Amino acid sequence: MQQKRLQNIVTTSSFLLPVAAVLCALIWIYANPTYELTHWIGLVFCTICTAFMVELNNTNMLIRVRTRMVGTTLLVLWTSCGFLHPFQTAHFAILCLLICYHALMYIYQQNHNTGTTFFIYACIGGISMIIQPLCILALAFFFVLGYFRALSFKSFLAGLIGFFLPFWLVFSSCFLIDKTDLIIQYVSDYSQWIPFQYHTVNSHHVAAFTLLLLIVIPSVMHFIRNNFQDKIKVRMFFYFILWMELVLTLGIIVLPHHFQEFYLLLVMNSSPLIAHFLTLSNNKFSNYFFITIVMLIAALTIYTLWMPSFNFF
Repeated sequence: MQQKRLQNIVTTSSFLLPVAAVLCALIWIYANPTYELTHWIGLVFCTICTAFMVELNNTNMLIRVRTRMVGTTLLVLWTSCGFLHPFQTAHFAILCLLICYHALMYIYQQNHNTGTTFFIYACIGGISMIIQPLCILALAFFFVLGYFRALSFKSFLAGLIGFFLPFWLVFSSCFLIDKTDLIIQYVSDYSQWIPFQYHTVNSHHVAAFTLLLLIVIPSVMHFIRNNFQDKIKVRMFFYFILWMELVLTLGIIVLPHHFQEFYLLLVMNSSPLIAHFLTLSNNKFSNYFFITIVMLIAALTIYTLWMPSFNFF
């Protein structure tokens, strides 16, 4: 019998998510003294996405033991970043991507499920219209569908049709109301992706991204060393998460002016990986690491909410 450490007591507690939800709600309220509507809408999106993460874990048993750590990780990391509190386009993106994750687990090894593939790509097309650089997710998901043995010629065509459906609907509407100039302007924006604009990055962004990397790196190492204990379907899903980690991190590095969109998606994508590490590891290092991370997240919350930022470059 292994000794049950503070880390394991907290991560497997049935009170973890309710306590975290109350604390995070108090932080959102205290950080919004003027009661701005955009912050309340952001809180609603945060709550919905946390519930989706909890359901994703419950449905697919991503963690081998009973825990609410997957949803709690997203909730805490989201709350700790004050720049993610006001409502923004990234909130639509994370919700759509979470829906895609649920659907992806459903079509595992089902290469004839064209309806679900169409739905996944319709969601990706929708968020690509709002946040143009996220169209790269379409290529990432085709790769993953092949890895999940869920890609066939029919599902490939269904994905293409689903991806272009939102564009077709919007562009057709613009044409009907004689607003073709909006179409031309939108298409021209795709040719104006200027990479490496780091002047938009501030100290809050750097602090949040550095802390996330500090947590994710040992989480990746833990998964690679211990993934043989997981079911094949769960293992393949976590490898998909690793693939998305790379895509989203490159998005932050190459297009830093879209930092908040890519970072919020990276937080969501990293949450199962971090929860897997903090819940299933049991040694002195992981216990001390857990305590350190909790303190650093508390410090990040104070810094991003109540201390001014400055441009990093």
